[in-house]
Amino acid sequence: MAGSLRHTFDLYRFTNGGGTTSQVEKQIPSGPHWAFCYSLLEKISCSFNFFIHQYLDPELRNLVCVHYLVLRALDTVEDDMNITCDTKVNILENFHRYIYDGDLHISCGTSHDKVLIDQFHLVSTSLSELQKGYQEVIEDTTKRMGAGMAKYILKEVETVGEYTEYCHIVLGLVYVELSKVFHASNLMDSVPDHLSNSMGLFLQKVHIIQDFMADMNEIPRARIYWPRQIWSKYVDKLEELTYKENSAKAVCCLNEMVTDALLHAEDCLEYMTALRDPATFQLCAIAQIIAMGTLKMCYNNIEVFRGGVKMRHGLAAKVMDGTKVMSDVYGAFYDFLGMMKIKIDNNDPNATKTLSSIEAIQQVCVDSGLLNQRTLYLDMVVEGKWNQVQEGGSSSVEGQVDPFSLVADELSLISNRLREMVVSEVPKLSSAAEYFFEMGVEGKRLRPTILLLMASAVNVSLLSGSGILDAVMTNISSELRTRQQRISEITEMIHVASLLHDDVLDDADTRRGVQSLNFLMGNKLSVLAGDFLLSRACVALATLQNTEVVSLISMVLEHLVTGEIMQMESTSEQLYSMDHYMRKTFYKTASLIAYSCKSIAILAGQTTEVAMLAYDYGRNLGLAYQLIDDVLDFIGSSASLGKGSLSDIRHGIITAPILFAIEEFPELQEIINRGFDNPKDVDLSLEYLWKSRGIQRAIELATEHANLAVSAINSLPQSDDDNVRISRQALVDLTQIVIPRKK
Repeated sequence: MAGSLRHTFDLYRFTNGGGTTSQVEKQIPSGPHWAFCYSLLEKISCSFNFFIHQYLDPELRNLVCVHYLVLRALDTVEDDMNITCDTKVNILENFHRYIYDGDLHISCGTSHDKVLIDQFHLVSTSLSELQKGYQEVIEDTTKRMGAGMAKYILKEVETVGEYTEYCHIVLGLVYVELSKVFHASNLMDSVPDHLSNSMGLFLQKVHIIQDFMADMNEIPRARIYWPRQIWSKYVDKLEELTYKENSAKAVCCLNEMVTDALLHAEDCLEYMTALRDPATFQLCAIAQIIAMGTLKMCYNNIEVFRGGVKMRHGLAAKVMDGTKVMSDVYGAFYDFLGMMKIKIDNNDPNATKTLSSIEAIQQVCVDSGLLNQRTLYLDMVVEGKWNQVQEGGSSSVEGQVDPFSLVADELSLISNRLREMVVSEVPKLSSAAEYFFEMGVEGKRLRPTILLLMASAVNVSLLSGSGILDAVMTNISSELRTRQQRISEITEMIHVASLLHDDVLDDADTRRGVQSLNFLMGNKLSVLAGDFLLSRACVALATLQNTEVVSLISMVLEHLVTGEIMQMESTSEQLYSMDHYMRKTFYKTASLIAYSCKSIAILAGQTTEVAMLAYDYGRNLGLAYQLIDDVLDFIGSSASLGKGSLSDIRHGIITAPILFAIEEFPELQEIINRGFDNPKDVDLSLEYLWKSRGIQRAIELATEHANLAVSAINSLPQSDDDNVRISRQALVDLTQIVIPRKK
């Protein structure tokens, strides 16, 4: 329970930040025992300490402080995995008796928790000064919670019913008893116990889902709270959910756990409508909103089984600072659930049930009639997906236009032109050069899409007139668009040429879900086909007759070669340098997109500032794209990637996830230095990666660059042209597609 409160209120420091230690000290009752309690509470969670001083009256504040410390002490005993089961069970079952005499008969915990256990007699003294009714609430809660904890020390959680019972024991009980105190203090209307219980159940189930890896990694043995009734549908042993080969099963299991937690959300909303006191409302509502946001992040997210997920502090601070009234809760629930709904995979076995639960909760929010009265709006990047919530409770993601569909006709035109441009008088060379431009293996065509949208986003609106002037302006606009389309064609030819060369260097046998050209026709023809595409790209570039653009694209070709050499001949120091990796990534991937975007702006006659914003967008989106590509090399399947997974590490190529993992586990570097001649070293490296936050940190870095790409678009000069604004929004929306993609 104490851990659950800590999850929620440690974030409070990111909101008001007001209140000084001296102000708090003036409100502490006299006596060394009270000084100890509040001093320790401040050390454990200064934000929670400030919160209760700021909003609760003295009598209720003392109750909450002592209640928190008593249950945290109980929680410390349960959490200490070094205590033998028999000893722990005895202490937990009798803990309610020890709270008065102050002798807990054990020393356990670490840091502030150890101080709490060793000096518990001071908490007991404070408890004795509370009114009798409050003492009975704490004793009764402690007795039932201790007995319940003891029960599940001796047995695993087998059924969903037992799982719900455990959550009731560790947090549902607290809400049931505190609700009675709130009602007696005229802070809320009377509510049925099942509503109070649901408040605790929802929070605790979210924490159990979120903390899967922390509980599994507990030393000396894992703590298992996920019910066997759910996880045994997917794996034979719970730890198998962390195995990469079980990723799909793990996510399905996770989604069933999330769906189970959602069953309590409607009760939580009903409970919160009974809260009358603003401070008590905030105390309860903030925790619930953060829990719903966390649940949204966990849903369909394999990172729960890698390094875990956590709400950004900035977003949590916004929730805490912006949650004032019930309309804010309805709005936040509605928005988070809308984002969760977007993530539903129809192939998930729980999809129908999840969707039904989400829509039922959202309907409660709609039926309240308060959505349009809220003051809290969420504007966030969560899991790398840009979600900008608009008035009325709908996410912009739900109403966004598919960026690819906006330029579908032009993409088709460009594809046809490319097939015509790579025809050679030598049939075999034509066949090779056309290979990745054929229908069905053209790839995502991301680069042409970016460039065509950028063209619309930066093109200057031409003045309209009448008669001959209109015809002239139309002709100029058409000619400009054709020249910008040519940049898209040049970029795509350079990109495909680099793929052909890369496949030879990497000895790859698949690309875009089909056999690679070098595997099919041999290395020599594959290299020559790549050279042929580069020559055709240069011819097309010359037709633009713009020396600045020619210079920029020529620099891209230099960067492609430089990046490949950097990858082939890195020193040991460079191999493990994040700066070297990011520079190489720019040269090999982002440079082409960045300078092509800049070329689009230059052809449009834009200012140097706008051209640099176009460059910044391409650079950051390119870096984000490659970072996710490097993540997918570890967590994607060969079928989804269209090429072999784990190809980088098997070739000794060190990417961001491994670099971040080495920061946590330096011994991983020694394994990599051995060269992977032994297949077991690959498996050992992956074990370290899964134990680290390498994957999560790489995704976070990709998200940062996606955010920078969005900032570049938002910094472009304002325009009243609908086509310009739609294209700019589509470029922003592309950042949503790049990060959560699976191929």
